[in-house]
Amino acid sequence: MRPAPAGVRAEGRVRTVRSMLKRVVGRGIAFVGRVAPNRVMRALFRAWLARVEGWPDPRAAMRELLELDAEVELAADRTAIRYDGGIHAKHRLTGYHDFFVERIRPGERVLDLGCGKGELAADIVRRADARVTGVDRDVAYLAFARERFALPGLELVEGDLLEHVPDGHYDVVVLSNVLEHIGPRVELLQRVAEQAQPDRFLIRVPVHARDWTVPLRLELGLPHFSDPTHEVEYDLEGFEAEMHAAGLRVESSQILWGEIWAEVRR
Repeated sequence: MRPAPAGVRAEGRVRTVRSMLKRVVGRGIAFVGRVAPNRVMRALFRAWLARVEGWPDPRAAMRELLELDAEVELAADRTAIRYDGGIHAKHRLTGYHDFFVERIRPGERVLDLGCGKGELAADIVRRADARVTGVDRDVAYLAFARERFALPGLELVEGDLLEHVPDGHYDVVVLSNVLEHIGPRVELLQRVAEQAQPDRFLIRVPVHARDWTVPLRLELGLPHFSDPTHEVEYDLEGFEAEMHAAGLRVESSQILWGEIWAEVRR
């Protein structure tokens, strides 16, 4: 086997050193966190913020603060899941399940693609008296859903929706915070419309221009989507254009909580 070029070896060494430093710093912070009261840790954090705020280069300071903001938001998301016993608190606080439940009739067959941990699928079964098939590729999510929501009328299927859509006709297809994670979105929508022959789609996707920091992040060359795994984020015009490209028509739409909620028909 030929040795790797010198540049590649050097880059690998840099990554190794960075990884080691992160581990050492992380252990140090964890130790200080165990022995120092929260008020001391918070005072140190405020002192560091004040130092960054006073950097002579405001561009560098802004980049540092926005990167920190993204890390804090991620930590808040993880803690919000623990706070509500394994289900993100936004399910309860924003009441977003209502949008879906109110648009599904008793006895309808619902296909929830990318159902995650099954919170919405279970609520549709309970409150709309519908039959729901939820599909997700995350085995851990499905295990959580099966343990937490053992309901008649709820079927949970492991599968990658890019490769497999359950056979049969469904009255409604739910795509709640799913499309933004998909590359070939138009192709997926066309395939689902052809195979499931739904009367309507109920779709929820994130809005891109959610606050003033989004264009600033763009200006500073920072990631600007609300989730690093997103392939796209939307405005209403772009969303409607994508639905049209898939042969679908937006029946109604609204923007709430930084997201587009839409009822879409073939």
